[in-house]
Amino acid sequence: MILEKEKEMMLFGLPPERSSFKGVGLFLFIYLGATLFASILTPPAYWAIEWLHSVSPSETTTWLLGKHIDVYYDRLRWAPIILGFPWMMKECGLFSLSNLGMKIGARPLVSFLSFFAFGILLASAIFGLQWAFGVSSPDKTFDASTLASVILSALSGALTVALLEEIIMRGLIMRSFYTAIGPISAVVLSSLFFAYKHFKMPDCVWDKLPGGGSATWDIGFFVAWYDTVGIAYEFDFPKFGGLFMFGVFLCLLYIKTKSLWPCVGFHAGLVFCLMVYRKTFDITSDGPREILGGAGMTDGWLALAVLTAMCAALLLPSGRGADSDDARAS
Repeated sequence: MILEKEKEMMLFGLPPERSSFKGVGLFLFIYLGATLFASILTPPAYWAIEWLHSVSPSETTTWLLGKHIDVYYDRLRWAPIILGFPWMMKECGLFSLSNLGMKIGARPLVSFLSFFAFGILLASAIFGLQWAFGVSSPDKTFDASTLASVILSALSGALTVALLEEIIMRGLIMRSFYTAIGPISAVVLSSLFFAYKHFKMPDCVWDKLPGGGSATWDIGFFVAWYDTVGIAYEFDFPKFGGLFMFGVFLCLLYIKTKSLWPCVGFHAGLVFCLMVYRKTFDITSDGPREILGGAGMTDGWLALAVLTAMCAALLLPSGRGADSDDARAS
C-alpha cells in the first residue's frame, strides 16, 4: 500500500517498524535558526548599507536602501538555509543519488520527460481555458523575436526551481517526517509547509510593521512574526488548497515511484509553462477567474479539483508488478 511505511523511504537506514525524529529535529534547527539569525541581523545589515551610502553613495546603495526591510530579512534568512540543508542531507545520508531516488539512466530520463510533458499539458490546458473565457489575453507588447530567449530562460529557471524544491521539500522534509511519524502525517505536514511557504504574503502585512518598517533594533523580530502569521491576512482558500494538493500529489508520486525524477519533471513542466505564460499573456480581472485561476495556475477552484482527482488516482491500488517497475526506474 502506498501509505504504509516502506524501507526505501526511511532515512538513516532504519527498517519500517522503527522511527526517528532526528531528521525533523535537523529541519527545525535549520528553519528556526535561520529565522533567529535573520531577526537579529536585519537591522545591522540595513544600518551597514546606510553607513556605506553616507560614506560612498552609489546606484547600488541607493537601490538597496529603496528595498523594504522585509527584503533584508528574507535574504539574510537564506544564508543559514543554504549552508544548513547540505549538512542536513549529509546527516540523513542523502548525498547518494541512489538513496535520494535520483539514479541516472535511460528509464529515469524517460520518467522525467514524461512527467515534464504532462506538467506542460496540464498547465497549458488550464491557461488555454483562461484565454478562452477571457481571464487572459495575448500581450500585444510582446516581441515575438525574443520568444526563444524567453523559452530558454523559462526552461533553465523551471529546472533549477523544480530540482532544488523537490530535493528539499520531498527528499529531505517529507522523508524526515515519514521516518518520524509515518507516511500519512508526512504527506499532510510537508504539503502544508509547502503551501505555507509558497503563499504570497499580501502587502498589507508589511504595512503593519511598527514605525513604517524603519530599521529599529527589534524590527527583525516583528518581520519574523508577521512573516509567520501573515498568511492569515487576506487568506485565499482555493490558492492555498491548490498549493497544498500540488504538494500532496508530488509526495504521493515520490512515495509510489521511489524516485524524485517524476516529481522534478512534473514540477518543472508546470513552472516552465507558467513562466512562458506570464511573459506572453496579460492576466485580467475579467471572466471566471475565481474558478480558472490566474498566472499562478494553482490559484483557482479548477486546479484544486484537478489536483485532488490526480491525488485520488495515485491512491488507487495498483499491481505489484507496476510498483516494482516504478521502483526500479528510480
